[in-house]
Amino acid sequence: MKRSSIGFIVFLVIAFGAIYGVSLLTSRLSQPETSSPPVHHEETAEVQKTSAEFQGLMPTPTGNVKGSEEAKVKIVAVLPPSECQAPTLRVLDEIAKAEPKRVRVEIYGMGSPKGQQILQQYNQSCASVFINGKTKFTLTSNGQTREVICQKSPGMSYQSTDLIEIVHLELKRLYGKGFDEKTLKQLREKGKQIVAGGHGTTSMESTKAKVVVEVLTPAQQGTIYPLFAQTVRALEELKERFGDDLSVSVYPIVTADGQKRMKELKLNGPAVVINGKTVHEIPGPNNSKRKVVTAIGSGERMFTPSDVAEIVVAYMKQAKGKK
Repeated sequence: MKRSSIGFIVFLVIAFGAIYGVSLLTSRLSQPETSSPPVHHEETAEVQKTSAEFQGLMPTPTGNVKGSEEAKVKIVAVLPPSECQAPTLRVLDEIAKAEPKRVRVEIYGMGSPKGQQILQQYNQSCASVFINGKTKFTLTSNGQTREVICQKSPGMSYQSTDLIEIVHLELKRLYGKGFDEKTLKQLREKGKQIVAGGHGTTSMESTKAKVVVEVLTPAQQGTIYPLFAQTVRALEELKERFGDDLSVSVYPIVTADGQKRMKELKLNGPAVVINGKTVHEIPGPNNSKRKVVTAIGSGERMFTPSDVAEIVVAYMKQAKGKK
């Protein structure tokens, strides 16, 4: 009896300890973490905005169709629900709005029955943009000819802006006339805006500028892209402040213009070139000087949008003769 009683008491102690431990663990898990990293609300808002825009561009289960059934230029895109496809979706949306009578755009999800049917029809298995039944085209720009394949993610075998040029050629071939000059210019500028993160190039340029900034941005799916998108936004704010005294040009390096400008500036990658330089000295604390390098891959500390803004303001003061 004594042994049974002792065993029973030991069992009760162990059981009570287990219950208390589980209760303590549960209470800790239910409490908010006090040491969690701070939330950057601006970055969170930007991500939410981007996601919302992307979701609005993705087709419904039955597809997204725009343009006349009688159009001779027919674009059929079969794409996955991936944000890397956002530039292509946005460019196709702009093309559809620009030429609703002569161009028909159909967008289907890869997982939809219609999307699968189209891929099987063309014996394909990856994301594809078919323009009059083809995905392979030859484009010539800046004296260079290249073959583009409108498959997989933009930035691999084609750029989203290539779709504008392909449709322009198809309109010429089938109608004898491509986009009119004004529309083509607007589409090309909009294409740059899309690839560069939704910001323009022409509207921020000035021939009377005291400070000239050229932003060579990376591919939209690149890990450093958010840094450059935020930098462009900071420059837009400075443009509102300084007007024609500041000129800002954006060159996505995945485009032909971007590659050309990068070679002209003798750069190896994305950069912010201010008054022709990527190495700058700006005022630091206690009358010191602070070195800032605004190019990626230099081995120096990564610059910030605030650094770029400080450099622009410092150069502007020098140009205007202010201390």
